[in-house]
Amino acid sequence: MSTDTEPAGAVDDESFFRALVEHGSDAIISIDADSQILFANDSVERVFGYEPAELVGEPLTVVMPERFQQAHHAAIAEYVETGERTLDWNDIELPGEHKDGHEVQLSITFEEHRWDGQRVFSGIMRDVTERVERERKLERQNEQLERFAGILSHDLRDPLNTANAQVALARQADDPTEYLDELEAIHERMSDLIEDVLTLTKQGQTVGEPTEVSLSSVAADAWQTVGSPAATLHAEEVGFVEADRQRLLSLFENLFGNAVRHGGEDVTVEVGALADGFYVEDDGPGIPEADREDVFDYGFTTDADGTGFGLNIVESIADAHGWTVDVTDGENGGARFEFTGVRRRDDEAA
Repeated sequence: MSTDTEPAGAVDDESFFRALVEHGSDAIISIDADSQILFANDSVERVFGYEPAELVGEPLTVVMPERFQQAHHAAIAEYVETGERTLDWNDIELPGEHKDGHEVQLSITFEEHRWDGQRVFSGIMRDVTERVERERKLERQNEQLERFAGILSHDLRDPLNTANAQVALARQADDPTEYLDELEAIHERMSDLIEDVLTLTKQGQTVGEPTEVSLSSVAADAWQTVGSPAATLHAEEVGFVEADRQRLLSLFENLFGNAVRHGGEDVTVEVGALADGFYVEDDGPGIPEADREDVFDYGFTTDADGTGFGLNIVESIADAHGWTVDVTDGENGGARFEFTGVRRRDDEAA
């Protein structure tokens, strides 16, 4: 009986492991000491959008964000010369750059080996974008919980203490009704705080399925809720945007309410179109340039009766849609909020 026969089910080791490398779920790229790509497995197409043949012969920087390229070359050069690593080679997290330009969050393990007489460096890269996004979302939620804890411990406690003091004074007064106006004002402020906290809690950082909505129509509905009888809204021929209508309504309500509070009962507000978005502008006193970096921060307000939530909610809604919001001067000296990165079309394109 021959002893040279391979056992049943045996496979050729080289072809088996080659198949694992070429078809495994992790992207693998091998480079030489000059960072030229020598090998890329099939999974690079799923992770980076390139077919393996497109990468072979190219510099590794083709799949690397520009801000990391110089540091990569310096690290490789130092390691080749000194043998000293400037970073951990196991499970480090760095972003890669997809063929279409967006960044991919990666967990990378580096290996060094010799092939055909030369030093070869291989990176085994796993796409961890979804995990990183979950962690970021959890971090945002934790930050939001800390904000709410601050509200409960300070912003609501102060007016509650004031209300209790007013009640104590009323009990000792000959005419306790003289304290009712102050108590009513305190309770209105507490109600405003609670409503704003509920808005932030319900809306978080997400939006519902966007639909095409009329900016002027949503603005008009918001104005019915918070606009002053003596104030004026101009929002004609602004076009359509893709948005969560309820979230957009809340955005306008907060901006209009802010304009009335700071610009007065007869303020004029305009909603207009931008090439890649829209703006909301009033003719009130405006926002000092020194305050513009802080104006969207939670709790920031120049109004003694304000909650400091309104513009923070506006920024949260814009972020959730993928929009950018900036504040600048209006044409008549008031505040102008510009929303860009918005998918918008004009009325005549309907």
